[in-house]
Amino acid sequence: MCSDSIIIINDEQSNDICNALNKNHPNILVALAVANQSTKNAATPTQVKARKISAHTLTISYVECQGAMCALNSLDVSFSPPIKSADDAIDRIVTDGKIAMEAQCKWLVTETLPLLILIVTAALGYTTLVLGEDGLQTAIDSAVPLISTIFGGYFFSVVRASFYFAVVAHAAEGVYIAIMLRMRASLGYLTCFKWFALICCVGYPLTKKAMLYTNQPKEDKVD
Repeated sequence: MCSDSIIIINDEQSNDICNALNKNHPNILVALAVANQSTKNAATPTQVKARKISAHTLTISYVECQGAMCALNSLDVSFSPPIKSADDAIDRIVTDGKIAMEAQCKWLVTETLPLLILIVTAALGYTTLVLGEDGLQTAIDSAVPLISTIFGGYFFSVVRASFYFAVVAHAAEGVYIAIMLRMRASLGYLTCFKWFALICCVGYPLTKKAMLYTNQPKEDKVD
């Protein structure tokens, strides 16, 4: 068993591994950069590159822009347990990167915009599928009669059209993202389905997250 003082990845191997990651696995590097940014609401990293790797850390550089100001930053991704050998490094990094690409159900309640869209869509669905036109009209007349004055008898039609538009639009986004994640990021079917299901709930906010990975060149598969 190697002790911590033994260097198992030399400079030449480090350069070779980093070049392979930059060429063949840009999605993985983006996922690791996003997952390891120190600030929760940090700007989206661009021009992400692997710079150096050891048994314990991978150093990644990236450009972060706030408005018109851009800066070159770097971060270290820690490996626990450490990488066992240079030959195992890429497989290990790809595995960690694909874990970082997993969609998180908690986003639906911990992030403001997804939560807001989820509540609005649920309200539209409840009104359309449960209350119906008569129930909605009764509720409006007793609570906010001004709505009836403004919309007349068309308010339920607006609500129903909004709900079905949201359902179709979110489903279309979910199908597109699931296909692109499978094709470009080589994610597993279950992971792609999870992205599809969550995007069906809230649409754009999670589509935007997923497109960080689908906008990169095609990911090489590691079997």
